[in-house]
Amino acid sequence: MREKLLQSSKGEKKITRFAQNAGLLAVLFFTLAGCMQVWHPGSVPDLSLDKVGALSGGYSVALVNDQREMRPQPVIGNAHVNYNEWTEFFINYYANELRKRGVNVDPGSPNKILVKLDGFTVQQGFAKMRANIHFRFSTSDGRIIKEMYETDTSGMSAGRAFAGVIYHTAEKLLTDREVLDRMKGY
Repeated sequence: MREKLLQSSKGEKKITRFAQNAGLLAVLFFTLAGCMQVWHPGSVPDLSLDKVGALSGGYSVALVNDQREMRPQPVIGNAHVNYNEWTEFFINYYANELRKRGVNVDPGSPNKILVKLDGFTVQQGFAKMRANIHFRFSTSDGRIIKEMYETDTSGMSAGRAFAGVIYHTAEKLLTDREVLDRMKGY
């Protein structure tokens, strides 16, 4: 009988120790998983043709994602963004706006523009959120065509602030002579 009690108590100790270790691992996992939040691009309103009209003159361009960094980068607190993902999102948005205005956006175009998100920060103030973005546009040989720094503030909505910086950057590029000259046929 005494042997059965000893076996029983040893078995209970093993189960109790296993439960403690499993509980500790679960708490550790959820604590670490909750530390980093990755923000992904959302939607950006279309630019009206009334605001920036059609482009005439035979424009053609290949927009290339030049951002190689794939690891999420911190922007505020525990929030992070993947610069490569945001660069690709911007390229797709800008390419759609160019197509609406008659520009031939084609990967085979001899007019290549390398696009790179170089900086992204967010500042939270009282009842507002400010997003700051820095894009670099360059040629295949590394010559910088244009660097854009854009800021947008929205009332406590990070999504609207992010959409605003993308929207305003594309809007300014659609009228920028240096960038448009780079898209002209050679």
